[in-house]
Formats: sequence, structure tokens, C-alpha cells
Amino acid sequence: MPSSYLKFSIFFAAIIFLNSCLGDDYVTDTSNNPCFVSLSFLKNDSIPNLENAVFTLVFDEMIHDSIIVNLDSLPYQTRIDSVYAVFSFKSSSACYLIFDNDSLVTYSSGNPIDFTKVSQIKNIASDGVTERTYYIKVNVHQVEPELYVWRKLSDYICSFPVNDQKAIYFKDKIYFFVNAASGSYFYTSTNGTTWTEYIINGLPSSATFQDIKVFNDILFLTQNNSNLYFSTDGMNWSIYQYADFQFSSLLFVMNNQLWAVVNTINDGKYRFASSNDGSHWQLNEEIPENFPIRNFTAISFYSRTKTPKSLVINGTSVDNQPLGTRWSTENGSYWVDFSIEDKSLDSLDQGASIISYDDKLFILGRNKEKTEKNYFRQSIDEGLSWQIPDSTYNYLPEDFQARHYSSFFVFNPCPYYKTDTKEQIEVSNRIYIIGGKNPFGWFSDVWTGKVNKKNFLIQ
Repeated sequence: MPSSYLKFSIFFAAIIFLNSCLGDDYVTDTSNNPCFVSLSFLKNDSIPNLENAVFTLVFDEMIHDSIIVNLDSLPYQTRIDSVYAVFSFKSSSACYLIFDNDSLVTYSSGNPIDFTKVSQIKNIASDGVTERTYYIKVNVHQVEPELYVWRKLSDYICSFPVNDQKAIYFKDKIYFFVNAASGSYFYTSTNGTTWTEYIINGLPSSATFQDIKVFNDILFLTQNNSNLYFSTDGMNWSIYQYADFQFSSLLFVMNNQLWAVVNTINDGKYRFASSNDGSHWQLNEEIPENFPIRNFTAISFYSRTKTPKSLVINGTSVDNQPLGTRWSTENGSYWVDFSIEDKSLDSLDQGASIISYDDKLFILGRNKEKTEKNYFRQSIDEGLSWQIPDSTYNYLPEDFQARHYSSFFVFNPCPYYKTDTKEQIEVSNRIYIIGGKNPFGWFSDVWTGKVNKKNFLIQ
């Protein structure tokens, strides 16, 4: 007890001593720093997403001053006319909102603010003298980011009948290959509207182009005689020939390798083959039962976790029977047939085209019933299941005629935030649909589409 009493007495005396030191002569310094710290919007049940706005201070070259802005725009049609906002500064004795008509209103976090009319905020530091004025910009998307906008660019690239055709993205241009009675040609364009024609040399007179692949900035193509043709410019073609196997088809490019299905001469078996350069080939495992050897739809892409994946859909078997399979792999050795468990593509006819775009897969083709309606599906789970896209955001134009064997690809597929200018953004990440055929013949028209959010310039 005496010990406890002594400790309490010492503690009490210390308090008295400190209080005596903090008497009337103690002076509190005032700050002369009025600088901005943060801005946040309070949650409002009647205006969703407000609280998700993240503001920062950036220097604007146009006005040569700093501006408070949310670089990631609020969703389309978000209201900002009645917002409860919380500003924070290094110090503040008074704060005023400046409206577009130059009127000043004292800022209070308890009053709603119409940010459609507020242009600036002026803060006076706690010294009552030093002040700083900031411009304010609240970005709201002016278009629906998830909306796909489609339009027709051209009625035809070539006006004469063709036997086969294929368009690809190659060396920053669109290449459109055709085989006709008069020979083989290709056309190039950077915009899908104006085209330049070239004559092809070095390919058989009956050349087909559905099998064409781009690998290491080189074009590769197999033909019915199982030779492998290659070209660096699309015009002049050379040939690789192999003694121990024959090419059935080229599959895709995955893991920096070109993949193919080949038939080995010594045993007549069909195997996967891979190449690091397109010239030297490694023979791999035998293909699974019911794996297509030609006429399939194939794609290689990266998953959301950046894992390389490939899909091979439909096609014809070793005995030339149509298949409804949907094979998936991550390494070219182990394959899974998604169609065993999921039947969402059962009505898809041969000759479909597929792309990877905006973390989705899209497939375009013809219904097995050969109806006039387009077969257009998307997958959000890397090809496991497929659904009709939400027509609120993505539907093909009414005058886009049903077809299969169309060319379906993305022009300059790159992250939009890595482009430098609005002009670059406009041409990048644009979907193209070129040509295809229906029971009446081949098309050579050009269509393009793009999701709005890939036009946004991220600072």
C-alpha cells in the first residue's frame, strides 16, 4: 500500500508540473500552408458509384496549373449535381467554392455541391492570409464504356468471283488474300477502306488461305500437297519440304512456338508438331481421338492470369467426318475436350471464326440449320461455356448478312493505356470482320467494331 501511494503521488505531481508549464504564455503556431491533400465523395444511395471516385492532383498543360481530377472517370450517366464532398488541406481557416459564374460560396461538407457548375475551390491557410486556388474537374464517361459500336467500311474489296479468301493482321496492315480463276492476289490496307492490290508469286494456282498463320513476322501456309510455304511480304513465297512427315494443318502460335498437325510417314500416325523458327520441327505426342486435322477454328490467347491457352473447335477428323469437339490446352501436350460437359456450341456449323478481345472470346459463324440469322457468341470463362452477348451492349448490325469462313481479327491488339495519342487509340484494338461466304457465294465486304472503353485515353 505505501508503495502504491508513492507511485500515485509522483504521477499526480508530474501532472501538476506539466500543467504549470502550459500556462497562459504558451503560443500555438499557425500554419501558412493551404495546399490540397485529398477529395472524396460520400456514399449516396440515390447516386451509385460516387464513393468510388479517386481524386488526385495533376498539372494541366492547357491551363499551366494544377487541377484536382479523377483520372478514372465515373460510370456513364453518373449524376454529380448533388454530391456530398469532403476536402482536406494542410491547414484551413476558410474555404470557398467558385462557380462558373464566378460566384463564391463557403464550403461546408454538410451541404451538397453541384459539380456541374463548380469550377474551382479556394482555401485560406490557418494563418488567415496565405491562400491557394485549385481548378476542379469531375470526369464522367460521356458514352457507355461497355457498348460495342459496329459499322460498315466497304461493300467489297474485290468485285470478281473468288475460290477462297482470308484476311489477317500483319506488320501493322490488313492483308486480304484471294484465289480466283485468274490467279492469287492480296490486298493491303491500314484503315479497311482503301486497298492496294498485289500479285502473288510462288504459290500453287489452286492456293487456299484458310490455314495461314503469322509467326515471327513471317507468314506460313500449308497446301493440299502438304508442303509448308512461307513469306515475309505476302507477295513472294518459298517452300519447306520434309521427308519424314507431311503437314495436315497449322494450329496456332503458343509459347513462342508455331504448332501444327502432321502425319508421320513411317507409321502413318497424326501427331502434334512444334517449331521455334518455322523451319525446324519437333514431333510430339499423337493427337487424341476425335481431334480435328483440318477445317477447324483455332485461337491462342492469354487468360486473365496471363496463362497461355489455346482452343481448337469443330473441324474434320482423320476419316473426314465433321466434329463438334472443343479442345483446350495450356502446353500443347495435355488436352481437354470442353464439349463433353458443355453443349453450348452444339449448333455451330463448320467454318467459324474466333477472336480474343476485352477479356472475352467471341465466335462468329453460321448455325447448322443454315438460317439467315448470324451465330454470334461470347465466352467469359476462356472457352468453357458460350452465351449470346447482351444485345444492350453488343449486337451485329441488322444488314450484316449471315455467313461463315469470315476473317475475324483485331487490328493492333495492344493495351489502350500504352498508346500515345488519340489517333493511335482510334486505330488500335479495333475488331474487323472481312468477307466470308453463304450458299450464294463469297463476300468481300469490310466491317469494324470496337468497345467504347478502348477509346478512352488514360493519363
